[in-house]
Amino acid sequence: MESGESKIFIPSSLEEAQQLISFASQEKTRLDRHISMLRQQRVQSLHFTRSSYSDVCAFVDEASKDYDSDRENPYWAFAHEILKFILRKFITEHFCEGQEMRVFDAGAGTGNWSGFVLVLNVRAKGTLFDMNPNMLRVAYSKVMPLRGRFVRIIEGNLENPGDFPPGRSNLILCMHNVIGLGRNTKLILRNLCAHLEDDGLAFIMTTNAYHAFNFTHQVRGEIEAMRVVCDGTVKFKPDMPEMFCYTPQEFESVLRDAGFTEVTVLGFPVTIYPSPEDTKLLRKSTFNQRLKNPHARAALLELEKQLCLCPELAYRGGSSLIAICKKRRDAILASP
Repeated sequence: MESGESKIFIPSSLEEAQQLISFASQEKTRLDRHISMLRQQRVQSLHFTRSSYSDVCAFVDEASKDYDSDRENPYWAFAHEILKFILRKFITEHFCEGQEMRVFDAGAGTGNWSGFVLVLNVRAKGTLFDMNPNMLRVAYSKVMPLRGRFVRIIEGNLENPGDFPPGRSNLILCMHNVIGLGRNTKLILRNLCAHLEDDGLAFIMTTNAYHAFNFTHQVRGEIEAMRVVCDGTVKFKPDMPEMFCYTPQEFESVLRDAGFTEVTVLGFPVTIYPSPEDTKLLRKSTFNQRLKNPHARAALLELEKQLCLCPELAYRGGSSLIAICKKRRDAILASP
């Protein structure tokens, strides 16, 4: 990270990591001040175009060839362990023992998260929904062996409610870059909220704007950093479509506008921060020494399980934010 207002504090020991909560307010204020300063200095001649769905489909189609290779990357493998912890915690707390779980995996990709969630409940049923047939073919091979669980595969667009399955679901997954790569995020979120059963549970992820800003400021230069600041989108690589990104506060706001009545936004990991090399999908090593050492990694994971549940640390979350959302019927009836 270059020196300056945007720099994020990376703890060099577990003892320093435990000071993050008290440190968070000052660090976030510095980040906000730097971003605000750049926004005020925006160059009027800058113009950022929008990719089409054909661009998105071409990108995802190419990514499907090695999409699951991130599990070989130490940083992403660590992040996935934290994400599994978050999913398991909130799902097991929300659903009563023996309660049927009807899962709608919105933008299911290759089915990794459906496969993980469906085995948490013996009465789980799943719908894997994606607009990319190549991704769904890989997903099919993963979820079909889940004996005793009804699973269906649907090819469709989240912007079109007519593509959704009949009935509503009581658990929605919308993981990783689905919202970011959608061309009409607000419409997708409204459709997901409408599909969620009253008092159901939804996990919706997006790209963290703070990470997007820091990454582009460090790696891609001032113009791409200004894209994040002024356009609310990010291109981590030149050959990819831009993705919508949000701060935790912005993400909570758009989710509430979509109709969700309870929203908690978390970020992860909060104790380590990836270098550009660490984020390459096919990279099997890492520059982070703590992820190379099994004992240090285990200790870091236990600390993460505490700190990632603190909403005030969400801004520090690597590349992703995850929102835990509910749609309470009593809150809907009470609204003006």
